Amino acid sequence: MPINLNQFRGEIGSFYNRIGFFSQASFSLKNCFKESIQYLNCIIWTLSLSTLNPLDAFCYNFNLLFLSCYIFTTYCFDILRTHNGSVFMCNYIFQLWLSCLLIKLSSDVELNPGPRLDSLYNFSISYWNLNGIMAHNYEKLSNLIAFNSTKKFDVICLSETFLNSETLSNDDNLMIPGYNFVRSDHPSNSKRGGVCIYYKSSLPIKVLDINLLQECINFELIIGDKLCSFTVLYRSPNQTNDQFEEFLSNLELNLEFIANKNPFLVTMLGDFNAKSQSWYNHGVTSPEGNSLDFLTRQYGLKQVINEPTYLANNYMSCIDLIFTSESNLIMETGTFPSLHPKCHHQIIYANFDLKIHYPPQYSREIWHYLDTNTNLIQQAINSVDWDTFLDLPDVNLQVSRFNEVILNVMSNFIPHETIVCDDKDPPWVNQHIKRLLHDNRQIYKSLKCFRNNLILKQQFKNSQEYLNNEIEKSKVNYFNKLSDKLSSESPSCKTYWTLLKTFLSNTKVPCIPPLLHQNKYVVDFKEKCDLFNDFFSDQCSVIATNSVLPPDCLKLTNTFLSNVDISSGDILNIIRTLNPNKAHGHDGISTRMLKICDESICKPLHIIFKNCIESGKFPLEWKKANVVPIYKKGNKQFIKNYRPVSLLCICGKIFERILYNNLYKYLSSNNLITSKQSGFKAGDSCINQLLSITHGIYESLDQGYEVRGVFLDISKAFDRVWHEGLIYKLEKNGIEGKLLNLFNDFLRYRKQRVVLNGQVSDWKLVNAGVPQGSILGPLFFLLYINDIADDLQCDVKIFADDTSLFSTTYDPNDCARSLNNDLCTIQNWANQWKMSFNPDPSKQAQEVIFSHKINKPNHPPLTFNNNVIDSISHQKHLGVILDEKLNFQEHIEQVLSKINRSLGLLRKLNSILPRSSLLTIYKAFIRPHLDYGDIIFDQAFNNSFQSKLENIQYKACLAITGAIQGTSMVKLYSELGLESLQSRRWMRKLCFFYRVYNKQMPSYLTDVIPARNKNYNLRNPLNVNLMRVNHNFFKNSFFPSAIIEWNKLDLEIRTSVNIASFRKKILKLIKPSANSIFEIHNPMGIKLMCRLRLGLSHLREHKFKHGFLDTIDPMCSCGRGIENTAHFFLHCSLFDTKRTTLLNGITNINSDILNRIDSEIVQLLLYGDPNFSIPVNKSILKLSIEFILNSERFISSLYQ
Repeated sequence: MPINLNQFRGEIGSFYNRIGFFSQASFSLKNCFKESIQYLNCIIWTLSLSTLNPLDAFCYNFNLLFLSCYIFTTYCFDILRTHNGSVFMCNYIFQLWLSCLLIKLSSDVELNPGPRLDSLYNFSISYWNLNGIMAHNYEKLSNLIAFNSTKKFDVICLSETFLNSETLSNDDNLMIPGYNFVRSDHPSNSKRGGVCIYYKSSLPIKVLDINLLQECINFELIIGDKLCSFTVLYRSPNQTNDQFEEFLSNLELNLEFIANKNPFLVTMLGDFNAKSQSWYNHGVTSPEGNSLDFLTRQYGLKQVINEPTYLANNYMSCIDLIFTSESNLIMETGTFPSLHPKCHHQIIYANFDLKIHYPPQYSREIWHYLDTNTNLIQQAINSVDWDTFLDLPDVNLQVSRFNEVILNVMSNFIPHETIVCDDKDPPWVNQHIKRLLHDNRQIYKSLKCFRNNLILKQQFKNSQEYLNNEIEKSKVNYFNKLSDKLSSESPSCKTYWTLLKTFLSNTKVPCIPPLLHQNKYVVDFKEKCDLFNDFFSDQCSVIATNSVLPPDCLKLTNTFLSNVDISSGDILNIIRTLNPNKAHGHDGISTRMLKICDESICKPLHIIFKNCIESGKFPLEWKKANVVPIYKKGNKQFIKNYRPVSLLCICGKIFERILYNNLYKYLSSNNLITSKQSGFKAGDSCINQLLSITHGIYESLDQGYEVRGVFLDISKAFDRVWHEGLIYKLEKNGIEGKLLNLFNDFLRYRKQRVVLNGQVSDWKLVNAGVPQGSILGPLFFLLYINDIADDLQCDVKIFADDTSLFSTTYDPNDCARSLNNDLCTIQNWANQWKMSFNPDPSKQAQEVIFSHKINKPNHPPLTFNNNVIDSISHQKHLGVILDEKLNFQEHIEQVLSKINRSLGLLRKLNSILPRSSLLTIYKAFIRPHLDYGDIIFDQAFNNSFQSKLENIQYKACLAITGAIQGTSMVKLYSELGLESLQSRRWMRKLCFFYRVYNKQMPSYLTDVIPARNKNYNLRNPLNVNLMRVNHNFFKNSFFPSAIIEWNKLDLEIRTSVNIASFRKKILKLIKPSANSIFEIHNPMGIKLMCRLRLGLSHLREHKFKHGFLDTIDPMCSCGRGIENTAHFFLHCSLFDTKRTTLLNGITNINSDILNRIDSEIVQLLLYGDPNFSIPVNKSILKLSIEFILNSERFISSLYQ
């Protein structure tokens, strides 16, 4: 605990009183007066400094104080022993020594520390050359995070990051919670040099795109109305004279560029690898330092670090520098000790007298649902006479009363509290770590005063190493505790996934940074809310055209839908299927509240829903939405790079679900939704449409033709639906009467507000578009866009608003004519129904010509909206890149690049999480990227791409098991029970074809299968006719290849009653059984045992067989034979003592085990025995792991 300043001064006074007592003590100091005075002076001098500046001097002299007290006390005891001094003297000396010890164990002297009372604080910036940000598994970054938890720098600058393009900037390993990350790598893209900055997400910082200097970042910060400019850079010490002259010239241009912006403050910091006595009095001046000093003085910059920043052995220099144009604004500057013993650069910092606003705190209401008595809640709701209470003609009054009762009941029976949300330190940065950081700084401060003190140097080195180890230990302990919880939870449990996400992300939900609007930064959250709301509501507008509704509404069907029947059972079924974790709307009624009520809530909702239909009114409260901005991509400071997510009232969404079910059933039964549409339709999907598109293209290419594909980009389609036009189309599709009135009211007078960090914008009216986040919105959009496919000659494919046209070029002129006609028709449709396309004319429509021809014919140009359409080599459509040859090479390369970066996560967690959790991460978060679209691109590419894909899973298995590169892929897959990706694609292809064959897919896919041959062989009644193909690329595509594989399957598999049964039978053919580890959670031990299982460990026989250069023979160093697994476990004399524990443990389990032959015993030690129970096998494997670890045979290879 920090001590109070007055208490500290009191201790000093008490100390002087005790010294006075010593002078009057009843014993002779005749023979030792001179020595006593020396020790007294030493302590008095130390403490007297505190009277001058107790806050600083006391901290700087902790170690000297403690050492002096110890020596003085020892000396006094010696005097007493020699001269028979008073016992009272011993008591006083002991009290003195104990007081000093308590002070030593205290933290820095602070002035009444406590919660912040001011909303402003001083801006601070730091810089550290950490010599490799990824080194030692990001160990230095972990130390930096721990250190910053005590300092909270606004900007953290780092150099020699050693990053390149292989590491993404959004890699979770690189993130510091609450900070944004910007980097500038070495221009050669090699892992050397480079700089980066972390800055608080709440700061209005703009990174400048100057690019005059390499390994340099320029950024601006507006504080109040003052523009402050900062530059962080790194200069290599290996520059030649010419390179330095070029650096100096570019630096001057950089400074000139900044000066032209006329900033209030200019600050430049970094590792300049230059020395000057004008910067550090005790240093030397290098030619580079002399030139740099001259240049900076020209621009009015003063260097403010006047102490060594690089300490290595007996060498020290000041090369990490901070230059500033306003040194009078600096309140404090200096160095902090390096955070890693192998990094010799110290941290430099500066605190400026520039006031920054603290990020606003906000509160949240937390409901403790687990402590709820549901029976009492249901009794309270059932006690209400809802028929009388809701006997009101106005649905708005009914909803108001309903909300009042429900919230009152919940407030009374569910414990709840309001908490303040604020940024917290990482959970592994505990008080012990903060104490060690503090102690390390105190030793460093003493060392700065006595730089030649060898004892302090060693103490500082030991402190650094201990701190480094304790931080790593704290992280491991924290994650081990989470891992233990993870091992005890079921993968189907919510707690399991909550814990798993703790490992998967190093960052919290990102806050919205200051927004750049009209060249000004908006920091206030209320203003941010208003800006977002203005932007989002402006998107919901109808395009101004001269179009009017057609005079006659010709019905498309003889049937109609004018009413909806609602039962309490319908409402209850929907409530029970609600996701309890979904966010609620502005009314405060959550999904959990409704699920707690269960049947008791159905009656009041039924009354309200019935009144809504009868009156044709949708409650106003249910038409209001809380909107949360979600970042998409690009610069986070630009509003346009966010999309809105609307949170509607749960009760309103229940009503919507009932209406949706009835409307969709009506539309589907009357075939009113075009078959060209695949979006938001039950039984249809992106993959279905992609398969239809690619099959059509392959078929044309196989016949020697080309295919022209045009991809259209409708702009803000959902937000710009014309309400009058939508009602017209609903009526045209047979919706009428009360239901049409209800839908009309559902669209009108909708409002939204933006919610951020507890702040809200004003409500704004939404005049167009289908309601975002609603249940009915997507279906309404399908109806609105449904007739875009009418009167088109070419093959059109629609997925929600993604529209594409395809035409086979039997004749280039005819093909172009048809496409241009259809494009004109679509443009006319858009004008009629007030829709628009991408504002960029070059992106409104883009064309890919699919062709295998060497000599391609000339194709007449296509035009859309009076612009010639650009022809491109590939197009990403529904998540798959379609290239002009349709070989999917670009798509596979992108998938490989994306997943390779994800494998680092598995490697990072390998030593923390149990194998089962690592396997879950792979299956849930990595393999789906490999699965998506695999039935389309399977066998479409050459063997090298198949090998690259398989290598991804192989690397994942290495990370999961800890196996060594070179381990057999077959053994590795068998160890984990994973099928190969090639086998998996084969299985998924057949499962998909099963659904097509059994008419469980849309007709546009089922119709592709050739009609069954009437003259089929009676022994194979389920065989499908083969397709006629001319080229292998078509033969290898989905339908031709799937039919071939289908016909090879046994009839027993093909006649499976459902897809689940079919898939289970296919998996039996391809999936190996996993080797069990019997739920043992010992990541390091399991890793080493797994290597022995797989036959590639650091045993000499394993290394010799796999050609390790450092192993010229397989003989064991004990001299008693080949060092194989059996020798290690049973015969090696080096481990006889430790083997005794293993063999005794095995004998206690089953004395007959040791009578088996060596190979059977080794098999048992590594895998267990299927004839034994799970607890027995678990005990055997635990003994094996204990022996492996205690032998220390593999310690050197543990992290390889």
